[in-house]
Amino acid sequence: MTLTVTLPVYNAMPYLPAAVESILGQTYSDFEFLIIDDGASDGSTDYLRSLRDPRIKLLVRENRGLGTTLNELFGNSRGEYVARMDADDVCEPHRLEKQMAYLRDHPDVIMLGTGIDFIFGNRIVSGFRPLTEHAAIRQKLLQKRPGVNHPTTVVKRSAWAGVGGYRFPGAGEDLDFCLRLCDFGPVGNIPEVLYHYRLGKGSLSFKSSAETNRGSAFAVACARSRERGQPEPDVESFRAAWARRTVATRAGEMVATAGQHLYRLSIIRHAEGRSLASSLYLAGAAICRPRVALSRLTTRRA
Repeated sequence: MTLTVTLPVYNAMPYLPAAVESILGQTYSDFEFLIIDDGASDGSTDYLRSLRDPRIKLLVRENRGLGTTLNELFGNSRGEYVARMDADDVCEPHRLEKQMAYLRDHPDVIMLGTGIDFIFGNRIVSGFRPLTEHAAIRQKLLQKRPGVNHPTTVVKRSAWAGVGGYRFPGAGEDLDFCLRLCDFGPVGNIPEVLYHYRLGKGSLSFKSSAETNRGSAFAVACARSRERGQPEPDVESFRAAWARRTVATRAGEMVATAGQHLYRLSIIRHAEGRSLASSLYLAGAAICRPRVALSRLTTRRA
């Protein structure tokens, strides 16, 4: 078995059927499709149990969180490569075919992502070309930005095992995983958009921003320690240091979070056909994070 496609599911209706169908309808069809229902309570379980494709292997259990679920999916995979997929997103029909062809031609690459577009409601908004060179991807991740779009990735199962999988639950687990893979072997991206990432109500919330910032900062701190040949910080000492950060540092984080919030609002307003509002939100994002806004404008897809 060369490829396993994995799908963690937690309360993904009404978008789950489109996500599943976009995998089952791939032009590359030689894969097993592992799905874990992570304690869903919205009808996802009934839908998944109704599926009859022989490639599907379904496990339904109590909620354990995304990191634990991803490790379980990787651990139960039989494929040499493991593809990620989120339960509310949609793949282009040639996604797996193109990623597997690239990996056949570049057998040293241990993680491969793709470009993304954004979905909001029934509208699709153009995304951006991802970086393709390993060093540039790692540097972007160290800036706590998506050098690799995590749900689009195909990862060598041996590399997942080599870095110890996802190490801690909650915010930052995906960034930590991707940075450790960058230290383990070459990573890359296909610049073509092969994945549609859904923006929902959670994209407009500041509620989890503090936890996200701390988790991402911990992932970067660990990567920087490895870079210097030093022991990684332990979670408790890092949290203590995080609580003592300066007012100026906290203010900078708040501005950066506001910039990300305004950027996503600009995408959503564009999808709604509200061009003026979209431009105003994008201008606000540029004020908060000028370097990031400039890089996004210069890498926007034609």
